[in-house]
Amino acid sequence: MENKPKVSVVRCDSYDKKVLSDAIGRCTDMIGGLSKFIKPGSNIIIKPNLLSAALPENAVTTHPVFVETVVEKISEITGSSENITIVDSPGAGIPYTESNLKKVYEKTGLADISKKTGCRLNYDTGYSFLSFKGGKAIKKFEVIGPVLGADTIINLPKFKTHDLTVITGAVKNMFGVVPGFLKPGYHARFNRVEDFSDMLVDLVMLVKPGLTIMDGILGIEGDGPGMSGTPRKIGLILASENPFSLDAVMAKIIGIGEELCPTLAAAKNRGIKGSAIGDVELLGEKLDVLALSNFVLPKNAGREELIKNNFARNYILPFIRNSLNPYPYVKKNKCTLCETCVKVCPQKSIFIKDDSIKFDYKKCTRCFCCSEMCPEGAIELKDSLLGNFILNKLSWAGKGKKS
Repeated sequence: MENKPKVSVVRCDSYDKKVLSDAIGRCTDMIGGLSKFIKPGSNIIIKPNLLSAALPENAVTTHPVFVETVVEKISEITGSSENITIVDSPGAGIPYTESNLKKVYEKTGLADISKKTGCRLNYDTGYSFLSFKGGKAIKKFEVIGPVLGADTIINLPKFKTHDLTVITGAVKNMFGVVPGFLKPGYHARFNRVEDFSDMLVDLVMLVKPGLTIMDGILGIEGDGPGMSGTPRKIGLILASENPFSLDAVMAKIIGIGEELCPTLAAAKNRGIKGSAIGDVELLGEKLDVLALSNFVLPKNAGREELIKNNFARNYILPFIRNSLNPYPYVKKNKCTLCETCVKVCPQKSIFIKDDSIKFDYKKCTRCFCCSEMCPEGAIELKDSLLGNFILNKLSWAGKGKKS
């Protein structure tokens, strides 16, 4: 088992600083300790999930106390926090500007961390093209500036569902190194979930986070990863140097296999080590006691598993996408007509008419950027009558099974 990627899991039910510090310490010690990944004097990037300007209790972003605790524990090793920078480009609907970063830092509770710990909050909004000759889906990425100069990237994802990629764990969190409004372009270019997932795998293989520590104390189920999801107490912290392995364990905890997680399926198809649960050595808690009962999956989970061969994918996929996949709709009592969904839609399929949000479903590719980025949680997903009937029959109606 020595050659298997290791994932450690510990229970933690509180964001109390002392409890959290102890739990993170135990979790990272199982995989060699933070000193294995951190060297004094190195340029360290902390990459939390800062999807949007959401309050910590909404569970949309990595909790500020979680981030603060990790920064402090790294500072204990390096002797200083001066070389530690908190970095992220928020979701697709938020332009990557200094004013927007400030708004996100303040709302998510990260604004005071710099004052408390001495670390830096990133306000550099530059980016560069980074080539990746080994990419399968893409050979060149736009990557935000601070990441390019990092010696070590510490990935701090949130335990959440995602209405496109099913989970938004360690792998999906790295999409935050692509700047702001350039993200919709990636959704438009890779409008099939398999292609989008292959792109995410390329990105992770290029950027190579050195360590991932997942905030799974309070997570999201249902139609995450944004305000349309439902906060749920998970009570776990996970850690690994292999982001694919960590996501494989996360998937198992919520009751699904890697075949229903597009990023894991893409990695497994390439033979990437640790992308299947059978290739992972689990430390700490055991899987049979970690499984969450009645965990609610996104409505989109499992749809494209209906089609297995190339003919079906080439000729039946449009029917699957438009007839069986859920579609976005607006809850008018929540909508403020802020136009975030209109701006973020990569297919330009959303517009305002008669003082309400409208969708051109023929153009919609079901990327669900609108639902992900709606600040009011006003865009939800609804099954068609046909989709609801068929997928309920197949037990893919949105609830995982206890393993």
